Amino acid sequence: FFRYQPGVQSCVTAVEGEWLAELGPMFFSIKESYESALKRRQRERADAVKMEKEMQKKEHEEEKQREREKRASEARGGSSSSLRRASAVATPGRLANATPKFMPKKRGRIGL
Repeated sequence: FFRYQPGVQSCVTAVEGEWLAELGPMFFSIKESYESALKRRQRERADAVKMEKEMQKKEHEEEKQREREKRASEARGGSSSSLRRASAVATPGRLANATPKFMPKKRGRIGL
């Protein structure tokens, strides 16, 4: 980057490749060496294996927790599904054991 004109000299500045890659990543990139790419891939694989083990451990713990909760609910007196069947819907203005009033169909309508 040196340009000489009669009577004028320009300054030359050294530009490092990392600067270009940092400031203009859409135009410049730094090529990894084979060894660094290999190490990066090995590190990514090791991280993936580690995450998979953590997920399996977490799923195992959650399964144990569900089993504990199921045993605790059975020990309290039945499963939660039997509690749902035994519950009733409360309707305001209606006696608890009364049958609903019969609603006769209106006659006189023809059609569907």
